[in-house]
Amino acid sequence: MEIISLVLAWLLAGFLAALMIIIVVLIFLGRIKLDKLISETNGDASLSRFQFLIVTFVIAASFFLIVVGGDPPRFPDTIPSGIFVLLGISAGTYAIAKGIQSNYEIRMREIDRTTTGQESMRPEP
Repeated sequence: MEIISLVLAWLLAGFLAALMIIIVVLIFLGRIKLDKLISETNGDASLSRFQFLIVTFVIAASFFLIVVGGDPPRFPDTIPSGIFVLLGISAGTYAIAKGIQSNYEIRMREIDRTTTGQESMRPEP
């Protein structure tokens, strides 16, 4: 049974490695564009997106080091609840920022509509 789980683990690791290589090649070829990864649709930088990306990478790297650092490497028995709290706070910050931005854009369109009597040229959120 141990050999089957080891073979399945290596197959899964190989699949994920192949998927990662394909994604990196597509990024270098320009088929996957990352220029808007942490920016809004209008091109402005988004601090909430950047913070969400950094927190996710830090937690993923830490988790990877915990798994690989074991002797032998293994998945931890428990995942500390603080990790889920940090991810939740980070995701919540991003969601709240998007809600505030959407509300602001809707109000700006309403102000344009009442002052000019016509639809705004502002993009829909």
